[in-house]
Amino acid sequence: MPELPEVETIRRIIERELSGQHVDEVVVRLPKLLRNSPIPSLDPIVGQELVSARRRAKVLILDFGEDLTLMIHLKLAGQVAVIHSDGRRFVAGHPVPDPSGPYPHKSTHVEIRFAADSVLYISDLRQFGWFRLMPRTEVDQALDSFKFGPEAFGPEMVTLDYLRDRLIRRSIPIKTALLDQSVLAGLGNIYVDEALHRARIHPAISANVVTGDSLNSLHEAIGWALNEGVRQGGAKIVHNKAYPVDGFPAVHGRAGEPCLNCGAEVEKIRIGSRGTYLCAVCQPEPMPAKDGNRNRR
Repeated sequence: MPELPEVETIRRIIERELSGQHVDEVVVRLPKLLRNSPIPSLDPIVGQELVSARRRAKVLILDFGEDLTLMIHLKLAGQVAVIHSDGRRFVAGHPVPDPSGPYPHKSTHVEIRFAADSVLYISDLRQFGWFRLMPRTEVDQALDSFKFGPEAFGPEMVTLDYLRDRLIRRSIPIKTALLDQSVLAGLGNIYVDEALHRARIHPAISANVVTGDSLNSLHEAIGWALNEGVRQGGAKIVHNKAYPVDGFPAVHGRAGEPCLNCGAEVEKIRIGSRGTYLCAVCQPEPMPAKDGNRNRR
């Protein structure tokens, strides 16, 4: 958390609630979050209009007047809250701070106050995120440096042929391949688990053997998982425990609970270094197992 659906939800909130407003004040409580920022302060956006809110993979991109752009990566524990003077609030991302509680929280490191008495609070419990302010002409080069693959969501989502071409080259577990941002941009741990469960593919199976009907199912399931996440404003997971809405998430964060498809117990294993949730009945283990580093927890 937050992953692509959470960042897309944040983008939509900012675009809807703050576009066209001018920045009145910026408060930065943790300057180290401006890691590698071409412009080492957020002061230049004061007085500028928020022109648009964009997203590339999991990177939030805010365009301001004077051709300034603020890139934000929320990493593992970022949260964004927009609170208006009339009390209306819109919160997405990590569950801490409490979305219904007071702001700023002790983990709120940046406040952007707008002339219309609306405030954008950006919190980061783990302090892994970053902010980079730069001229808009430098944004494409900055994004290119991340070597993102095509978007995993929206009208530009990769084709079945592209997915087949990228996976056929990899003998690593399918879970690991799908988390590679050079394969699909924006796909993260929660939504990979959900897509693999829906497609009935074991996460340890080698990527290069996912072909035919399984590949078709996976391609559909990736789009489904991300669209469902965006529809809900992000998967509801608090302290690594899922609270499914309309049966989603079906497996992620539900170790020891019944699979929503077959009733078997959801397991948590590790694929490489990532905690991974699955149903062993719906997603039979490959024989022989392809990931020698796989261990149950």
